[in-house]
Amino acid sequence: MPALRAAGLALFVGLLLIVPAAQAKLPSSIETTVAPGGNAAIASPTLSPAMTSATVDVVPISTSDDVFFSNMEVVLSLQPTPGKRLLMCIGLYVNVAHGIDESVELQFPEQVHPLAVLLLSACLEQAAAIDRANQAKQSATSAAAKCNRLATQVGATFTRVGRKYRAEISGTPTKLKQRGRLKVTCKRKGAGFRMKLRPTAKGKSLRSVVGPRLRIGLYNPLDATGAGRVKLTFRR
Repeated sequence: MPALRAAGLALFVGLLLIVPAAQAKLPSSIETTVAPGGNAAIASPTLSPAMTSATVDVVPISTSDDVFFSNMEVVLSLQPTPGKRLLMCIGLYVNVAHGIDESVELQFPEQVHPLAVLLLSACLEQAAAIDRANQAKQSATSAAAKCNRLATQVGATFTRVGRKYRAEISGTPTKLKQRGRLKVTCKRKGAGFRMKLRPTAKGKSLRSVVGPRLRIGLYNPLDATGAGRVKLTFRR
C-alpha cells in the first residue's frame, strides 16, 4: 500500500459512516450521531445545475451536545485543479485549533470509491491521524470561540477503476498552497457555524466542481466523553 507522511501516531482505520442523503429539495436538513473516535459523511440533496453557491449550517442538536460539538471537526475535501496531483483537505473547528505533525509515517489503505467519496474518506482518515498525534503530544490548544481552519495538501494520484477511483497518496501533508476549485468560508452561528461554498472560478456552477451532491464529513475526537449529535441544513 502507498505510504503517506502526516500527523498522527498511527492511521485510524475505521468504517466510514455514510449518512443517507437529505431530502430531495433545498433547504433540507439531516441529523447524525458521531461516536468518540468516529466519523460520518453526509451528502446533500442533488444540486441544481444552475446553482452557483450553497450554504450549510452545522449545529449541535441540543444544548447537551454543545460540549461535544465544540471539539468536533467538520471536514471537506477539495477537488484539485486539473493536472494537480494533490489530496486537499479543509478542517473546520469551533473551539480547538490543531497543528500539523510531519514526523510520523502513515499508511493509507487501498480503497476504490467514487472520486468524491474517496477524497472525503482520505481527509477524514487524516483528521483522525492528526487527532491521535495531538492527543499523544497534548498539542491541541484552546482558541477563541470562532470558526478555525486547518487546510492541508499532500501528493496523490487517482486512477480510474471502471466508474470509480483508487488513490495512491504519498508525501508530507503541509499547509495548503494550491488554489482549490471550491472556495469555503465559515463563521459562527449560535453554538455551531455556517459555511458558504462556491466555485473559485467565476461563472462555474457548484455542481461542476463538487459533483451532483455536496459531501460533508464529521470527526469526533478519540478523547470525547460521549457521542455528539449534529444537524446539518443545506440551503441555496
